[in-house]
Amino acid sequence: MALQVQSLALNTGREIPGIGFGTGTSFFGRGEDVAALVGHAFQAGITSFDTAVIYGTEGGLGQGLSGLACPRSSLYITTKTPDWAWNKEEIVKEVEKSLKLLQVTYLDLVLLHTPAPRKGSAFLKKALAQQEIDKLPDPQDAAAMEAARLSAWQGLEACVEMGLVRDIGVSNFTVHHLTQLVNNQLIRIRPSVNQVEFNPYQTDTETYNFCKKEGILLQAFGPLGNGREMLADPVLLAIGDKKKKTTAQVSLRWAWQLGVATVTKTEKIPRMKENIDIWDFELDKEEMEKISGLNKNIRIFGDNSRFP
Repeated sequence: MALQVQSLALNTGREIPGIGFGTGTSFFGRGEDVAALVGHAFQAGITSFDTAVIYGTEGGLGQGLSGLACPRSSLYITTKTPDWAWNKEEIVKEVEKSLKLLQVTYLDLVLLHTPAPRKGSAFLKKALAQQEIDKLPDPQDAAAMEAARLSAWQGLEACVEMGLVRDIGVSNFTVHHLTQLVNNQLIRIRPSVNQVEFNPYQTDTETYNFCKKEGILLQAFGPLGNGREMLADPVLLAIGDKKKKTTAQVSLRWAWQLGVATVTKTEKIPRMKENIDIWDFELDKEEMEKISGLNKNIRIFGDNSRFP
């Protein structure tokens, strides 16, 4: 019998499953492999699936989801806009492309993937010719990027109004980027989610506290760190031994009790069920504080404060 993932409330009144299945990092460009795993994830109890234009997995995810014998309403599908879309028209065009690849008529959540184009990245160089990259907004021009983020956000708002998307948010935004956006008088819809790197070794207290204060749900990517060193931490091992749970389950439960949704990624079928088997135990206040105290400010995926 499949486990049921519990949900967290969004500021729009809708809910998001507390744990989702990610199709990035090692899945980059491997849509066929993603398609082959979707059914296994769903059978384990996962109904929330996270992708992005730059992952190159939207088509594979769409293929896998189309084979599920379930109503669309029972699934939660998230994608993220690419680094090359920075105005209203481009955002709408990219979302329409994503809908076709994912084989759905609407998306539950779409995020602006980055506060600025990552011009030096390998995926961008693979996707665009250098002359096209050069035309993108200067990621170090504060005024140009503030205007670009606003225009892109207005594109997401248009997608909501067109019925293409239900909720919208951001990813990799710092408190600075979020403050600029939510305080802009021209926005009509507030972000519902900020997806950032977050785990016991990277607690990003400033962003966590800001999002909590502003009613923006924090969603963690990389909730298990790199899947090695952090999961061998003696504190997590001791708590896991006491609870008869793995260190991954302890880490995911810690995030859940903080009100943080998580996006996990695994290619191992048994781990899919293991990752969502966190509802039959609870961490007490001392255990929560011990885990939060493990913070080492380790960032695996880059520091977005580099973008003004």
